[in-house]
Formats: sequence, C-alpha cells, structure tokens
Amino acid sequence: MLGLANGITNTSYQWQPNMVGATMALWLRNGVGVTAAQWNDSSGNSRHIKQSAGGDQAVVSGGGLDFEGSEADHYDITGSDIEITAEEAFMLFIVCDIESYDSQNSLLGVSGTGAFLEFQNTTRLRIKTSTSGDTDILQYAGGTFATGEKALFGVQRVSGGTGLVKVFKNGSLLPVASVPTGNGNNTGAITFDVVAMRNDDRHFDGKIYEMIVYEAQDLNTSEINKINNYLINKHSL
Repeated sequence: MLGLANGITNTSYQWQPNMVGATMALWLRNGVGVTAAQWNDSSGNSRHIKQSAGGDQAVVSGGGLDFEGSEADHYDITGSDIEITAEEAFMLFIVCDIESYDSQNSLLGVSGTGAFLEFQNTTRLRIKTSTSGDTDILQYAGGTFATGEKALFGVQRVSGGTGLVKVFKNGSLLPVASVPTGNGNNTGAITFDVVAMRNDDRHFDGKIYEMIVYEAQDLNTSEINKINNYLINKHSL
C-alpha cells in the first residue's frame, strides 16, 4: 500500500494506541505538532511539552526531537502533571536512539527532587518513585540500552501489591539479569512534570521519536502486543 514504506511520516492507521482500556496520559506522536519550542500532546489531555528558552530546546529530527545532554535540553509538561498513585499501573513506550552516556539518560522526571525513569547505562534501567528511598535498578544483558541504535522500549509497572517492573525491547519481554538496588517491585506514587531530565540534571542525550505513557489500568498482553507492533511497523524497527 502506498506510503507504508515511510513509516515515520505515515500517521493514518486503522488501529491507534488510544484504542485500549488503560488511560493514555501522554502521547508525543511522531511527526504531529513537533517544533523546537513545543511538541503537542496527541492524547487529548493537553499535556504539551514546552521549552521557551532557546538554549534548552532540542532540534526537530525525524519527526521527533534530538536532545543534546551537554546543552541541558529538556521540556516541561504543561497542564497537569502525570500523577500515578501508589500501586497504580503505569507503562511507557518510547522509540529513541541514545547518543551517549555522558550523563545518565532520564526520560521522565521532575524539575525538583522526586521521581524519575532513566537509562542509567547500557545495561541498567532505574525507576524511582516520589516516595523517598523507593527506587529500583534493573540489570539487563550487555548492550540492552546501547548507543547508536534506534529501538523501541516498553517499561511497565504492574498494579497491585507487587508493583513488578517489566521491560520490553522491540516487542520482546527482557529477562532481568539482576536487581542491584531495590527488589524489582516498585509500588510508590509517581509524579512526572518534565521530559528528558530529572532533578535539573541527567539530561537525555539522543533522539526521541515517539513517546506514549499510560496509567491507571494494566495493559493486557494483547494490548501491549498491538502497541508494540504499531510502533515497530511505524518506525521500521
């Protein structure tokens, strides 16, 4: 079909990621409402991400944004913060290309002290809740979060008392090699108000092509597979 070869620019699909039971909190949709100053939220919640300071703006690239960690590029989430209550489900999907680990690469965080989600290095993902001391570092195989590789990652926190954290790469669930910090069960409340940094540091260095955040209800296996397939096909992964 005409246009399918160019997955990044084609945004007309019969099935969309907002057709699931979980609440979509944020959708930074590739090629839709993207400028250096603002990336519009396609979730319907008006959580557009905005940066008025020219020196802290990323560069539009490939339908997304290219962040320079050394230049402290980051964006504020406008409107309401993303607030996930204790033991509530949460899932992030992100298509990105990490350029370096000059700093630890935060995807979501707060402008002050609080929660964050980051690629700590090429093998570790770290998630911290707004609750003091509630943090987990999950260790994966070498090169899981490698630089210079465009990939789709999904990070899911399961609801209920366990708060189990699962990570997917290009649609496949990854086995955890170890849990150096925490126990892999992250149940505290989470608040996010910025993209690409945490606590005014650890700025993301690389390209973010698309980001979707869900909250409130667990996505089931079928829904996760549909979202993964949508993004894999769209971005030719």
